[in-house]
Amino acid sequence: MLCCFLCSFWLPLQAAQLALVLSSEEGPYREFAGALKGAISGGIWQIVWIGSSEAYAQAAPAGIDLVVAAGSPATRVALQNAAGPPVIATLLTRASFEQIRAESPAFRNGVTALYLDQPLQRQVAFIARLLPDTRRLVTVVSDKLADQLPLLKREAAARQMTLDAAVLADSDNLVPVLERMLARDAVFLALPDSNIFARDNIRPFLLTTYRYQRPVIAFSAPFVQAGALAALYTTPAQLALELGQMLMRLSPGNLALPPPRSPTRFSVLFNAQVARALKLTLPGEDEILATLNVQGGEK
Repeated sequence: MLCCFLCSFWLPLQAAQLALVLSSEEGPYREFAGALKGAISGGIWQIVWIGSSEAYAQAAPAGIDLVVAAGSPATRVALQNAAGPPVIATLLTRASFEQIRAESPAFRNGVTALYLDQPLQRQVAFIARLLPDTRRLVTVVSDKLADQLPLLKREAAARQMTLDAAVLADSDNLVPVLERMLARDAVFLALPDSNIFARDNIRPFLLTTYRYQRPVIAFSAPFVQAGALAALYTTPAQLALELGQMLMRLSPGNLALPPPRSPTRFSVLFNAQVARALKLTLPGEDEILATLNVQGGEK
């Protein structure tokens, strides 16, 4: 009887089967996978299958309780099967997740996301603390992020800033639109919009901002290393740690997934050379992080 009693508690712990689907097995996805393994080590969740989105599409594993999809291609594949297990999507932006979920034939419950991008409230608070004399922000987005502009405008107004934004149509030429916005005396907020900031146009964009002497607040460390003034971002390892904490509150018998949300863990990075070129004195990175952690920002 004692054995049966103990088994009644032990068996559910053995049933926490997790599949990790990666959009790529290199770079940030490898970093994320390694950090997630460490974050859930010793817990009830075990990664029993890990592989690429292509491998998952060809032969999805059976008996899985939960799928973690890292990146947009992995999320798209994980949502193809309407009868599949619940899915937590991560390492993708809010806009990408919402688009994939809306287009998915498996539009269903049992899906949530831990976004890669920062909430707008936190981004505006970052600029206000970093450059307290800022009175105007400018940005350029595609239709993909146009619905975020009203909230961004309200958050800017709450910090006594105005927002000038341009929405780039498919037929528009990016360079003249950017130059028109950069001609204004303002801080440029670069939002994670792949239709605007593709890998091959970041460098020309930053050269143009340098010519106009405009500070750029970016969304990734490579963007800062390429010449942006600063960035507020979440690393793959930070997302993995946060996801590990989420999994600790879940079990196969209690898979009530929380709503999609932005990360609470984040980092900042400054480009000291650009700050000197723009004659700007910046506070310390630790000071900024402490301020933003106190203020929060989940919008």
